[in-house]
Amino acid sequence: MTLVTNATSALGRAPEPHHPSTSGGGWRALVASREAGLGLLILAAAILLAIAEPRFLSASNLLSVVTGMVYDLPVAAGMTLVLILGGIDLSVGAVLGLTGVLTAMALRSGLPVPVAVLGGFLTAAGAGVVNGLLIARFRLPPFIVTLGTMSVARGTATVLTSGYFLSGLPAAYVNIGRGELLGVSYPIYAVVALLAVFGFVVARWKPLHDAFYVGHNPAAAALSGIPVVRLVFAGYVISALLAGLAAVFMTSRLGMGYARFGELAELRAIAAAVLGGASFSGGTGSILGSALGVLLLAVILNGFVLLNLSVYWQGVVSGLILVVAIAVDAWRRRRNEGR
Repeated sequence: MTLVTNATSALGRAPEPHHPSTSGGGWRALVASREAGLGLLILAAAILLAIAEPRFLSASNLLSVVTGMVYDLPVAAGMTLVLILGGIDLSVGAVLGLTGVLTAMALRSGLPVPVAVLGGFLTAAGAGVVNGLLIARFRLPPFIVTLGTMSVARGTATVLTSGYFLSGLPAAYVNIGRGELLGVSYPIYAVVALLAVFGFVVARWKPLHDAFYVGHNPAAAALSGIPVVRLVFAGYVISALLAGLAAVFMTSRLGMGYARFGELAELRAIAAAVLGGASFSGGTGSILGSALGVLLLAVILNGFVLLNLSVYWQGVVSGLILVVAIAVDAWRRRRNEGR
């Protein structure tokens, strides 16, 4: 009885996602939230860039920034869920590349677009199943498992293409990424809808909301009746599927498949998620925060383009932002433990 009581108590202290309300306390919590801080950082970066280069505020450039985020946002959303569960998925970038390559190969062989896209999603789901089984069922370290999956997926994509681009994709498929409605590409609408639904589901729908409790204290979560193994397994499958969605958007917009598509996507996703409030210790995070993290990275990298800075510095800056995000996460955990 004491054990169950302690488990329930531990669950009761699990971090919750932000649910701002219209009450005064809710608005105060919103203003003090990580999302509000990120919003201010984005605003400050935008103001500085607008002063340094007025073209930043042009409609075409802002649309370019948003369009560039389409590939990273689904990956970051999936990474956020995995981090909430207390794991990590280093394979998402390679899964993106492999999914794009196999989808392009299927299209070039003459398969209908829906069949080829379905095959690509099955490929991504297969990688997620492998990760989920090894991590959730056999309890292998997520870092090692997903690092191995990353190597296998990237290597397979390279072998299949011999390092060449796979172009000549049918117009019906290319239209997925290049088609527009009211001057805005289809993927932007799709990703905005996805983030809204996924953010709501993670925050409010109990089967996925339980991920916060699993990440905070998996043993206590299991004692309280939460299906920890099944939830962790589902988290890795969802993460891989979202990487597959990003692959469809990328290959259709660029009109080709390439084994190196998605390189460093996992690092950008981790940086965005941690900037948005996720923690390597699990139990906390938000889809909105991760989306704002992606936006901050996109604004900074866009500044490099506008200011004609070397593209090679973009990787350096992304790495530095990741290091800062990790340091902030470590500081936050130490502060919380000291309370």
